[in-house]
Amino acid sequence: MADEVRANINELQSLLSQAKQPTVRSLLESELRKQNELLKTVSPPEKKPIVKSGGKTKKITNYSWEENLKYVKVYVRDIKTAEDVIEKENIDANFEERSFNVILRKVGPKGLNYSLTIGNLKKEISPEECKVVPTKTGVTIHLFKVKNSMWSDLKQSKEEKKDEMPKMDKDADPSAGLMNLMKHMYESGDDEMKRTIAKSMYEAQNKQATGEASKLPDMGDMGAGFDDL
Repeated sequence: MADEVRANINELQSLLSQAKQPTVRSLLESELRKQNELLKTVSPPEKKPIVKSGGKTKKITNYSWEENLKYVKVYVRDIKTAEDVIEKENIDANFEERSFNVILRKVGPKGLNYSLTIGNLKKEISPEECKVVPTKTGVTIHLFKVKNSMWSDLKQSKEEKKDEMPKMDKDADPSAGLMNLMKHMYESGDDEMKRTIAKSMYEAQNKQATGEASKLPDMGDMGAGFDDL
């Protein structure tokens, strides 16, 4: 999926270089930012270098979690005793909007290293608010949600596919590819997105009628309902 997202980004950049309408450029830039954020979730987060502490890093595969409307707690247990202390400087955490990576160094009397990486989270989190808190037998990872909601699952399932960008033919008319993208964004967007796109198309049609803009491909119903939005 990462290769497909990168292809979408390249296509958007190509279309952006051709777009002249300020509103259209703004929409393309918004979609480009969205695809760049999506790329972060489908690519594994970059791991920070681990300071050697005499042992290999063990991947944590056994964890549990719970949630409420505001945050998710991920519990890692049974990697140390109550007497063992994980120093703050031995905790490395990298939080992204849809993924995180936690590295624990010098854990327990043997000074073991542990790592937990979870990507493709169900929904977005607020990286600056997230934190790792040591407990008696491990750590608790606090993930603060961007929007109050219940996730039901920690990670997005394979069946839950994000909105895909429409396929674009490299040999097709660039203006037609731009309009296909605009139609996709209009059909899948919320009311505010529809309003913005409809306004852009409405203004483009008016300029075209007065000879101020070049002819645009058929826009269907996107501009027609502007007054109703």
